[in-house]
Amino acid sequence: MPRHFHEELELGIRQSDGWQFNYRGAIHSVPPDTLVVTQPGEAHQANSASDQDCTFRGLRVGIDLLQQVATEVAGHKTALPFFPMPLVHDRDLNTQIVQVHQALEQSISGLEQQTLILELLAQLILRCAENPPPQAKLGEERQPVERIRAYLEDHYNQEVSLEQLAQIANLSSFHLNRSFRKTFGMPPHAYQIQVRILQAKRLLTKGWSINKVAAETGFASQSHFGSHFKRLVCVTPRQYIQDSKNLIDFDA
Repeated sequence: MPRHFHEELELGIRQSDGWQFNYRGAIHSVPPDTLVVTQPGEAHQANSASDQDCTFRGLRVGIDLLQQVATEVAGHKTALPFFPMPLVHDRDLNTQIVQVHQALEQSISGLEQQTLILELLAQLILRCAENPPPQAKLGEERQPVERIRAYLEDHYNQEVSLEQLAQIANLSSFHLNRSFRKTFGMPPHAYQIQVRILQAKRLLTKGWSINKVAAETGFASQSHFGSHFKRLVCVTPRQYIQDSKNLIDFDA
């Protein structure tokens, strides 16, 4: 790619082979599966180390979102994060961006999308930014996160945003996500999926069709519903229906 720059923060990771990255007057040899962070407005150039096929995964993050996450992580207004080292030699973070990118390619809820991006950016700031802010301490947020749990149970089949939940709890999105995970052992989007699956099981045993259950419980498609159902129940919806019938017949 020719020398260029972006208005956004760019996160890129190339799989399969290495490449050369010309940035801030230095040429970096980038090993495969290594995250590269490019500061907004910084000119850079990328050259492949070979001509073989590869997979390149990239995300561009607007400075407004980056500023918002940095402020929420710190718990107060803070400067735009600066990343002094373009190469991230952090196995967990490198794995996380690939997992986030793969998840974003799927049919997932807006709540899950927002949570995954928030968590990725927060970890990037905490681990890689120059002078990273200390995380705001978690206090006693049992009451606000209980409100969120009740809201998710009452609106399990609706699309809700992390920002919407944060407003209900009167907490920042980052603080809400941490507090909810600490209290209930999972982030809000995962809890919402659990509630949806519990309701789906009830409807399936009542004789509802799989397609109708998927739509009623808020899943984007039948395949999206089926993958989450099998992951959490360990059988497909069709197998669950059959097992339920066998159980009813046995009880009869």
